[in-house]
Amino acid sequence: MVNKTGNIFFRLNLYLGVLLILAPVALYSQAKSEKRGIAYGHLSEADMAVVSKSLSWWYNWDYKPESTVANVYQNYSMDFVPMTWNGSFNETGLRAFYASHPNAKYLLAFNEPNFTTQANLKPSQAAALWPRLEKIAQDYGLKIVSPAVNYADKPVTENEVTFTDPIVYLDAFFAACPNCRVDYIAVHNYMCYTSALSDYINKFKKYKKPIWLTEFACWDQPTITLDMQKAYMLGAIDYLESDTSVFRYSWFNGNRSGAYPYLDLFKAASGQITDLGNIYLNFNPIRDTASYTVLPARMEAENYTTMSGITIEATKDISGIADVTKIDASDWLEYNIDVPVAGDYNVFFRLAASSATSLAIRENGTILKVLQIASTGGTQIWKTLTTSATLKAGKHKLQVFTNKGLFNLNWLEITTASQPTFAPETEVADSRVYPNPVIDKLFIESANQSGKSHVSVIDLTGRVIFTKMNPEGNSRFEIDFSSYRSGSYIVQVKNVGKTSNHLIVK
Repeated sequence: MVNKTGNIFFRLNLYLGVLLILAPVALYSQAKSEKRGIAYGHLSEADMAVVSKSLSWWYNWDYKPESTVANVYQNYSMDFVPMTWNGSFNETGLRAFYASHPNAKYLLAFNEPNFTTQANLKPSQAAALWPRLEKIAQDYGLKIVSPAVNYADKPVTENEVTFTDPIVYLDAFFAACPNCRVDYIAVHNYMCYTSALSDYINKFKKYKKPIWLTEFACWDQPTITLDMQKAYMLGAIDYLESDTSVFRYSWFNGNRSGAYPYLDLFKAASGQITDLGNIYLNFNPIRDTASYTVLPARMEAENYTTMSGITIEATKDISGIADVTKIDASDWLEYNIDVPVAGDYNVFFRLAASSATSLAIRENGTILKVLQIASTGGTQIWKTLTTSATLKAGKHKLQVFTNKGLFNLNWLEITTASQPTFAPETEVADSRVYPNPVIDKLFIESANQSGKSHVSVIDLTGRVIFTKMNPEGNSRFEIDFSSYRSGSYIVQVKNVGKTSNHLIVK
């Protein structure tokens, strides 16, 4: 697709005096994704410091990294993957890069060769060039990724065949190069729905090789909104992380314009990410069917073990990244829970409903309780509802089932306490704390600040582990979280008699 030149914050009322849930709240897996990367050629070191905590690799359609990070990227454990781009690739420069970077493992081949506006290579031309790539791979111990293909609007032709279809192009390439060594298949996709993406990826599984999705974003609809990009990104990440045939994937692209079609991961200022970038870096849904959540605990709705009929979207609630939506009649979500002590538990649901409805709590197929739900006023107007259930000790499959649907779910919490860990609908002072989850640096911004702000970090036992006064007039404040253990913390901001408390996950 590219020429070679080419808050979240959580307002809450604090129940430290009666807080019984002392274990960290696991909102998202914080492990760095080995699959996830970015297709972008204008990274700064500040950008790399941010994205390297979550992304494993990047490429820039060139044989060497951009000069802004060429001498430092290895300090951030980011893998740069060179590309030949077209038939006029710089073999001398490519070899020099691999000679000086012995840990490099991969070589990306030609960029959209079935487009006359991109690499512009007929299948026979790509096949004729392939031995040069094989020799480079042999000399430096590399694996080779196939030409990266997509549906072409201005396709190449050969032997009276027009190569609009990427499968037709790859078939012709392999026919012209039957003994060529190809270790992976590379594809691009700009469809706006996860189902379309998965159907597209499935077409390439016939080659029986792992797949690199080296460009993807929502870009094939006449009208695209930021909410569409967010919803697509959430669904795509969920799918791509779970499909074992997908070896790596990279979002197209970083950008800093903020303009249509709203696919930017970075803001204009170096090292700052957009809301879409926050999703790409921090959304890591948990799908481990062998894992059980020990109660008491809060579970993000999208971290179900299995489900039927639902999808996920970017939430507009004041906590979390995603919520479960499109919950219709007979849909269900299932969660693995581990009950250490049998007894009565309170179950809190963070819900948004467009009309009156209900849900049933099932344990191992048995209905434990039915909760009646009144309309909250809309599918992004959130309320916390509660019911109770008697649970047996041991490991169980807890199912949320509905006969009617018409609601969204952000999280559920199961506890013996009389209140959920936090009551996010409480009105508090206006402040923004980000990023959440945090890896190292946490930033606090206060709107309409007058006077000094007192900032504290509190663990879930109520112990104050950090406190500092933010000077008057300083609307932005920074806290170093790098030395804190993984878990959940409360960042409390007091200013002119008002208090805001923010649940932060490390």
